[in-house]
Amino acid sequence: MRSSMRWVGETSFAASILMVAGMLQAWGAKEVRYDTGEVVFLAFAGAVWLLLARRLLFPCMGLSFYDDAVERKNRASLAASCGAILALAIIYAGGSIGEGPSYWENVFSVALGTAGWLVLWILIEIGTKISRSIAEERDLASGLRLSGFLVATGLILGRAVAGDWHSEAATIHDFFRDGWAAPILCATALLVEKFAQPNRRRPFPPWTSHGLIPALVYLAFGIAWLWRLGPWEGMPK
Repeated sequence: MRSSMRWVGETSFAASILMVAGMLQAWGAKEVRYDTGEVVFLAFAGAVWLLLARRLLFPCMGLSFYDDAVERKNRASLAASCGAILALAIIYAGGSIGEGPSYWENVFSVALGTAGWLVLWILIEIGTKISRSIAEERDLASGLRLSGFLVATGLILGRAVAGDWHSEAATIHDFFRDGWAAPILCATALLVEKFAQPNRRRPFPPWTSHGLIPALVYLAFGIAWLWRLGPWEGMPK
């Protein structure tokens, strides 16, 4: 069981890196799309970033892949960890695509998207203590809801930092212009948690109705927002 939990988590991690490489190959700057070495370098940098986030950042949010998902065989933690990795990979890829003069623009865009995403996660944690439901109560529904929320906000904010580079000010402007739906989703998730979290009368809510369905609704919202915004500036056709 422990080996299977690790396998699922590491497979999810590897799939996220492959997704980053695929997005860079398809939509990166011209010098990236036509240079396999550039794609490999940026994908490797993304892998290091995700690994550091999983080991150092996520535990600060009460989400530990190795301690909870692997060692304690916590399926709720596994679901949330996989969602967090995928979301951060989407933001990394979004901040790395588009034309720009140097790697600094990638760093700035990724940092901006990650900061916004982390703020929303912190708000969810402060408002609901969802990490307690996941790590201590091992509630799979809570893990699925958090996973769906993190991926959906990752889609929105990753799209908000994608596109050609103009300046720091322009990037921040575009971030708020295209990413304002993420706080709306956060407010919605806070309301959902009030009804969906475990309680004394319902210590183990059904993972389908209280976990999977809300997660899919969050994802549908994120995808619909991407469809509404359409192609980003400079998106290769």
